[in-house]
Amino acid sequence: MRRNKRVNHVLSSIQVVDSDQVCLHEDHEPNRLDDTCQSISQQGMLLHPPIARRMQDGRYLILDGAHRTAALQKIGCRRIPVQVVTDADYQLEAWAHLVPFRPWLNGLLQHDAFSWKEEQQGEQAHIATIVYADGSKNYVSASEDGAGSTHRLRLWQQIVQSYSSSYPVRRIPHGMKVLPEADMVCLRYRPYTMEEIETIVTQGHVMPAGVTRFLISGRLLNLKIPLSLLLDPRFDEQEWEAYRQHWASSLRLYAETVYLNEKEFMKVPQQI
Repeated sequence: MRRNKRVNHVLSSIQVVDSDQVCLHEDHEPNRLDDTCQSISQQGMLLHPPIARRMQDGRYLILDGAHRTAALQKIGCRRIPVQVVTDADYQLEAWAHLVPFRPWLNGLLQHDAFSWKEEQQGEQAHIATIVYADGSKNYVSASEDGAGSTHRLRLWQQIVQSYSSSYPVRRIPHGMKVLPEADMVCLRYRPYTMEEIETIVTQGHVMPAGVTRFLISGRLLNLKIPLSLLLDPRFDEQEWEAYRQHWASSLRLYAETVYLNEKEFMKVPQQI
């Protein structure tokens, strides 16, 4: 009886919404989006529904699953299944980025739009903190005095794009104290509140890719929702209900830690 109650509760969080009613709060990584589109198209199904939160204007803000959502939209899906959560179901944190020490950093150093300081002026005052292998830091802010939030957001996007477009990025939790290796730097960004994120989205903007981290309780995985259900002009309510009944009898709750491989192995042919 208790299991049925918990399953029914979590299944009630799954909703199918029109594609134009979902909003992304982060930018996407082009290569990753292409890979996600290819994977979903080849499988013909969506395994894991994106996680969303209802906004004040009635739309759905994607908290986790930006690339899955963007891929479904790019494929042409008319509707997107989302798992809707409340504020009690998640914790909002930030990702720091470990990236190679390369010419992109010199480009930022020489850019007139940025101001570099060795002393912190307050967490809200700077856009990024750059940590070097010896533990020294630079605090990067807008060179323009009194720069507004939109201008600071554009500069933040410029910083992230300067390295993420060309170099691999390793994400680490915001609170984890890690000194980068000699050929690496660590970029730390402050956590934003949900109110700040919703304001950014409502104004028609997005944050840089891979900077927000949501720790979500009760995530639904491996539902295997067919693309045909999301692509067809007419939504088949009976088929959707059949899937819900199937999940109700097949869901399994894992109390222990689970490690999930999300990417298919692609064998690289040997060069002759």
